[in-house]
Amino acid sequence: MLILSSRLEAVDKKLLFLIYTYGKVLSKRKLHQLVYDLQERYRVNLGFSFAGQPPFSQDLDSRLESLVEKGFLKKVYVIGSRFTILYKPYYAITEKGVKAIEKRDFSKSDQEAIERLVQEYKAAKEAGAPSGVARPAQE
Repeated sequence: MLILSSRLEAVDKKLLFLIYTYGKVLSKRKLHQLVYDLQERYRVNLGFSFAGQPPFSQDLDSRLESLVEKGFLKKVYVIGSRFTILYKPYYAITEKGVKAIEKRDFSKSDQEAIERLVQEYKAAKEAGAPSGVARPAQE
């Protein structure tokens, strides 16, 4: 029998804070892109290795599944836009997840970096950037 510890590591709290700050459900693809940009552009050390384009991390995928199993995230499926994609997984933070990050007991600079990244993505979307993966300009 597998026993899951509900104790969260700093990486988990940063991921939850990222999803919370974004303010709506995120597709798996968008979440991987956000975490990739957070590590590469803002130098927030989350410890994930990425490959391919769009970037994908098996470790991040496993971490997200673990957060779902522990009840901090909820995985929802949306019907895909093409016949080759029946369902697309999206992630939403649960009440348990929101409570877990209330203290924000991780680096203030990482918290600010997450907030800046989300603001950039939202601004790019409002400015009419193509849907899918928004790529804000390099600093």
